Amino acid sequence: MKKLDALYVVLLLIGAFWAFIINSANKETAERITPCQLIEQAANADEYISTDELARRLMSDDPTLVLIDLRPKYEFDKFSLQGAINIPLENLLDKEYESIINQTVYTNVFYSNSSDLAAKAWIITKRKGYKNNYILRGGLNRWVETILRPKRPAETAKNSEFELYHFRKAASAYFGGGSATETPGSSTAAPVKAPIKRKKKEAAGGGCD
Repeated sequence: MKKLDALYVVLLLIGAFWAFIINSANKETAERITPCQLIEQAANADEYISTDELARRLMSDDPTLVLIDLRPKYEFDKFSLQGAINIPLENLLDKEYESIINQTVYTNVFYSNSSDLAAKAWIITKRKGYKNNYILRGGLNRWVETILRPKRPAETAKNSEFELYHFRKAASAYFGGGSATETPGSSTAAPVKAPIKRKKKEAAGGGCD
């Protein structure tokens, strides 16, 4: 991820959700990472997982992958990535989910319709010092656009673009993209169901100088 993009995202989200973090359910726990440290980490590390990388790992049945759907339960019940678990954002720090969110064995991938809820979840868990939590870039909207309904590149496109397109076409067939009938247009739109052929998994202050 580009450093400027990372700085922009983190600065924006820290300002918008500072109150939420401070007043979270576990506010008695000391916050281990400052906003300045968050900015530095975002600038030097990629906290995002692309839809292509997620598709590859799912198709290889990666046992270390845990998908965490942050949307409300009624949305999760309508459609989700198969094998995902539902932890609504407002319940993220509930005691019952601590062993899932705070661990070093699995790779947690936060997602919602777009990247917004996942970015908030990443900030919350990073502030707690939790590791192995990532954001699905673009969320379910981008999953539909790139994996379920990939667009063929222009004839003048580079070979690498065609290689990616052919991978996405194969992934679309694997995940049942041919049955998709609706594309979400915004972070609040309802994406089509994206079935994944795998068994459900039981998841184990001041300024900057």
